[in-house]
Amino acid sequence: MNVFAPDEGNMHLLEVVAKPEHKERWLRPLAQGDIRSCFCMTEPPPGAGSDPSMMLTTARRHGDHYVINGRKWFISGAVGASVAIVMAKIEDGNATMFLADMASPGIVVERVMHSLDTSFAGGHAVVRFDDLRVPADDILGAPGRGFHYAQVRLSPARLTHCMRWLGAVRRAHDTALEYARRREAFGKRIGEHEGVGFMLADNEMDMHLARLVIWHCAWALDQGDLALHESSRAKVIVSEALWRVADRCVQVLGGQGVTDSEVARIFADLRAFRIYDGPSEVHRWSIAKRLLKGTHPASRERPPQLPTPDAGH
Repeated sequence: MNVFAPDEGNMHLLEVVAKPEHKERWLRPLAQGDIRSCFCMTEPPPGAGSDPSMMLTTARRHGDHYVINGRKWFISGAVGASVAIVMAKIEDGNATMFLADMASPGIVVERVMHSLDTSFAGGHAVVRFDDLRVPADDILGAPGRGFHYAQVRLSPARLTHCMRWLGAVRRAHDTALEYARRREAFGKRIGEHEGVGFMLADNEMDMHLARLVIWHCAWALDQGDLALHESSRAKVIVSEALWRVADRCVQVLGGQGVTDSEVARIFADLRAFRIYDGPSEVHRWSIAKRLLKGTHPASRERPPQLPTPDAGH
């Protein structure tokens, strides 16, 4: 469906920020599914992780080009990507986004990192920039606006993760439910035993909770707001609720849940969701700071009411 990370978030960012010539060169083939992309921001310690202000990658102006040096890791989709959005600090210390052809001299994919999940095309890689020369015209947006543009990208990308994993976990639940309907033990179907039946009921409630918070965040985005508070809330609630669902599905399936099954794959792939695009702890911290500052967007707590029918209808 061409909605996987990081391409979905990169497409949204390019649509909002990129110049017409960049849209034609990169966004069009990306949206058509002809190429893939990566987003290079996270760095090994002591560089940027959950705190992007710690970024160590630099971009120095040299004539009509910027020369980029630094090292990134956990770069999803780097292997096989055609274009990279690279975050680096320019001379004044402000973060700036650059568009770079992955075939450019100076971009080195050092290795693909071993990880629990296997669902991301291109894996997660360590990428190094050795005197990468990027034309000044290939700055994405305006110089020094990198962190601002990252906020434009974040909420829709988080929500897409939530929607995608809700679909995957619903598949796991359907598999576990079907098994509970036909597998018999101790004189009846296992779903009729309360120990299993209650897990299925809890799955239904957790998935419904996830679906509602996704809908609300999507509505907030439709109002034209960045929806940072709503997306943080959705990221935590959905990632943790869906992890509980997947874990129960494995338990219902027993040995089949940890061997050659789609449920086992979904379970392994899902664990990282509580970490990427912001760990649950960082999102909780952000939510708490807004509450303490009184900047919680209470005006967006309620979606609009359905229209009232005319009296004659």
